[in-house]
Amino acid sequence: MTIKLIAADMDGTFLDNHGEYDQVRFAKDYAALAQRGIQFVIASGHQAIELATTFTDYPEMWLIGGNGAELWQRAVGLTATTFSPAATRQVLAALAPYPELQIALCGTHKVHVLTHANPQFVANMRDYYYQLETCADLTMITDPVVKFDIICPPAMTDQLVYELTPKLAGIAVPASGGQGSMDLIQPGMHKGRALKQLGEQLGISADEMLVFGDGTNDLEMFHYATHAVAMQNAPANVQANATAITGTNADNGVLAYIEQHVLA
Repeated sequence: MTIKLIAADMDGTFLDNHGEYDQVRFAKDYAALAQRGIQFVIASGHQAIELATTFTDYPEMWLIGGNGAELWQRAVGLTATTFSPAATRQVLAALAPYPELQIALCGTHKVHVLTHANPQFVANMRDYYYQLETCADLTMITDPVVKFDIICPPAMTDQLVYELTPKLAGIAVPASGGQGSMDLIQPGMHKGRALKQLGEQLGISADEMLVFGDGTNDLEMFHYATHAVAMQNAPANVQANATAITGTNADNGVLAYIEQHVLA
């Protein structure tokens, strides 16, 4: 296969269970890919601006953030598509009947959570997002919103997706990141769309792309790219949509696959 672009999800895929990656091994593989003219792209639910701080040693790397709503490269800058203020209000109104939900409004630079939100949720969001601010009322936030990050009781996840999908039709799409978490993303704003957009910019087709993921929010990326690799730690429905399976995120499954099937 001829590969010109490799895209990898972050959490549960490229990063290990401690949120880290083998920097020495990646630097070697990244240099080898660059020598072959192969782009390496990160496609994540994280903000692009935060991803940029993680990969400061790779200024030419393209980053897909906000589950596909953001596209960033240092020389080009940030392109982001956001919810309209009216859509943001409609989403918050739809979420209001669910007091058990913990909600974060994610902008391109700041993320907002309620002052009285669960302290553990706030701590987790601070670990996950670059710049977090608390507020008394999410409906008062005027920053453009890229997505909604929601934490819920794990047993409630599937039912919540089922209920919110028709309620938010045409406004927002629930994208489960696993039991207990989901994003509400803009219709059509997913990793697959961003990958297609980037490919058109770079002159790279879907059959020249290799993608890695572990969650249902990676499926649009799997469906767009010809070569889709699921992590061994991915749920069965994600693995069923892949063309190959690699090791777990804890075992450097992404780098191992690249070394064996692209760089060998």
